[in-house]
Amino acid sequence: MSGQALLFAALSIAAIALAVVLAMTLWRLRRTIDHLDRRVDEAIRQFEMTAEDLRKTNAVVRDILLHAERGAANVAHVTEGVREFRKTLNAATAVLQYTVVPVLGNVAGGLAGVKAAVSHVVNRFVRREGSHE
Repeated sequence: MSGQALLFAALSIAAIALAVVLAMTLWRLRRTIDHLDRRVDEAIRQFEMTAEDLRKTNAVVRDILLHAERGAANVAHVTEGVREFRKTLNAATAVLQYTVVPVLGNVAGGLAGVKAAVSHVVNRFVRREGSHE
């Protein structure tokens, strides 16, 4: 074989080896890209599920806060009602203290006086009748 044919044969083998190495490298690169594609898809799917869970949790938290606000409004309403009832109760107590109680005291005093007078009259009447016999 001539030197030129040997050079062409060596270059051909080198070109074939380079093509094989390049093909294997590209094949591994494609596998790596496919693997990365699957991982990215999985990560995006997980992110979407997490975002959906956050949305649901946010809705639940909003509902809880709405109930808490309603509860606070109810407490404020009840407190205001108790304050109004307390004012009414204070007014009724004042009426009892300054009007009804003195009147009842006067009536009780009057009844005690009438009882004493009747008792005195009855005792005197009974003594008179007892002395006539």
